[in-house]
Amino acid sequence: MKVESYVEGQWVAGADPGQPLVNPVTGTEIARASSAGVDFAAALRFGRCVGGPELQALGYADRASLLSRIADVLVANKAEYYRLSQENSGSPSADAAFDVDGAIFTLRFYARAGASLGGTRYLMEGAVAPLAKDGSFSAVHIGVPLRGVAVHVTAFNFPSWGLWEKAAPALLSGVPVLAKPATATCLLSERMVRDVVAAGVLPAGALQLVCGGAGDLLDHLTAEDAVAFTGSAVTAATFRTHRAIVANSVRMNVAA
Repeated sequence: MKVESYVEGQWVAGADPGQPLVNPVTGTEIARASSAGVDFAAALRFGRCVGGPELQALGYADRASLLSRIADVLVANKAEYYRLSQENSGSPSADAAFDVDGAIFTLRFYARAGASLGGTRYLMEGAVAPLAKDGSFSAVHIGVPLRGVAVHVTAFNFPSWGLWEKAAPALLSGVPVLAKPATATCLLSERMVRDVVAAGVLPAGALQLVCGGAGDLLDHLTAEDAVAFTGSAVTAATFRTHRAIVANSVRMNVAA
């Protein structure tokens, strides 16, 4: 079985044999994952040019509804997700439930928060500040979505929660997501995204998934993109010093 990536609106199998995914309890190979052949520059453009405008045309309440629908899809397939978590991660039942149910809870949380914001497509921070004595000039800070892509790199131990806890606030904010789960345990992430795609929940380009290596993904980041990374401190340092991230002042959040 080949675990596939979902980019530019289609499922893509890696062009090489890829990395084996094994059952850590039995040592049995259960699948292989590879991102060889994925055009990362094109995937990011697709997110910026297709996914971003689609999401940003919706208000917060509508984006919140998308999160609720994702949660509904995950609830309907929980039993299979538990099985995949046990098979690919070696998780006991309680840990599998913690990962899967945690993702669903997080999606529901952000869905409720977004619904409370109504149909607006931007947020106003603070009151209007007068800049002239006669009131002829004033200013207010308005928050609008980034025009880039939220690139999410997650750790091996939470292939479900790690995926959706990052995706939920980005999608709610109107920013398309390109998720890159840890290859060793990406089977569950792939299945969840596959189910959400099959259900037709999200607009085109709103969510992309890379299963396998990151390739030259970071080379194509711009100042409008953002990176959220969970993993080792060594890899985090590599990200922070990457030439495109430094040169373009790419926003980066690290949990290492």
